[in-house]
Amino acid sequence: MGYRHLSLCCKCGQAPTRIDEVGLTDDHELVIHWWCEECKRVVYASKSLAECWQDCPKSETAAEPERVTQPQRTADQNAARGGFDDRFLKSLGISLLDEA
Repeated sequence: MGYRHLSLCCKCGQAPTRIDEVGLTDDHELVIHWWCEECKRVVYASKSLAECWQDCPKSETAAEPERVTQPQRTADQNAARGGFDDRFLKSLGISLLDEA
């Protein structure tokens, strides 16, 4: 897996010694938060996810990823898993087709 390093620095030019949080905004931006030891300020660096997507390095090989097969579950395991999955999807505001 290739990746590109993101350069982070405060307005004073100091690079973070520790990143406190990484998150996503409702405006579809990646946000990185840290405390600048040099100028004693809270710093938030943000970048749109579209820009992040464009900045991603290109794969040198276009090989298809290796597929991993999942072990078969029993009917009881499927029912228990389905309940968890249903609750998780609903918490994200996603309704299932059979509920529509």
